[in-house]
Amino acid sequence: MPRHLTKEDVVGIFPPVCSPFTKDEEVDTAALKREIDFNISLGVTGVCVGGSTGEGHALDAQDLGTLVKAAQEAANGRVPVMAGIITTSTREAVKKAKAARDAGAQCLMVTPPIYQICSDDGVYDFYSTIHKESGLPTMVYNVLTNAPVTVPLMQRMAANQHETGLIATKESIGGSLETLTALLDTIGDKISVTWAHDWLLYPGLAIGATGSVSGAAALLPRHCLELWDAVQSGDVAYAQELHFVITDVCSQISRFNWPAGVKACINMQGRDVGPCRAPFNRVPEEQLERISNALKRADAMKLKRAA
Repeated sequence: MPRHLTKEDVVGIFPPVCSPFTKDEEVDTAALKREIDFNISLGVTGVCVGGSTGEGHALDAQDLGTLVKAAQEAANGRVPVMAGIITTSTREAVKKAKAARDAGAQCLMVTPPIYQICSDDGVYDFYSTIHKESGLPTMVYNVLTNAPVTVPLMQRMAANQHETGLIATKESIGGSLETLTALLDTIGDKISVTWAHDWLLYPGLAIGATGSVSGAAALLPRHCLELWDAVQSGDVAYAQELHFVITDVCSQISRFNWPAGVKACINMQGRDVGPCRAPFNRVPEEQLERISNALKRADAMKLKRAA
């Protein structure tokens, strides 16, 4: 089996790729392998399947295992593969974790229990049980705006890594630039603190986030890699220019019906990833036009890596 990841592995640009489906909504492994290979060819650090951008809410354990297996076959040891888990209970999360592990996942990116709000002790037990039952290291996906994983809870989990398996966090819309700062300052030596506000990538990376597992990287991997490079080299003007272009594309997709907008955007770029699973499969014509116009702006930008 592939080796497990450590905090040092979760750095740079780690696209949470979409989950391609056929017209009858079955997993399209051939399309996934093309998407994985495309991203790796650009120089990404790793890939994640089954996150929000990968319609993790609509995947069962078997689906997730199928995606991880195909991703590992496509990656062929070139980059690591992480598996996302989005579900409502510890029982279902463990099923998904074991399926992902058996298929070759090297780390789990786990959203706190969705729909109902859990206590901090319950969230701690949730992550601890998933780690105990799967044996895999974990990344907290801090995406629930009404039930965020707070800084004190993250600190507690980082202090007890033998129980929680915590090696990283993905500070998404459940977090903020304030929580990112606090986590980098207090437990940045224990875990990888990454940033995934698609509309605010530049400021988070500039503060010192160790990488990004952002949906923006699934949409515009070249631009996000360029942004990472620009931040590392201190090229502020270029980073700002990239930031505005990336933000424009993400803003046209919006936070609502995200999977359908993502797939429309990727399909427009000639990377055929098929439809979403219903009911998240309709994008208004006026939104498609806005996405198309934002992509034209992105395409018009001269990228240094491509030079």
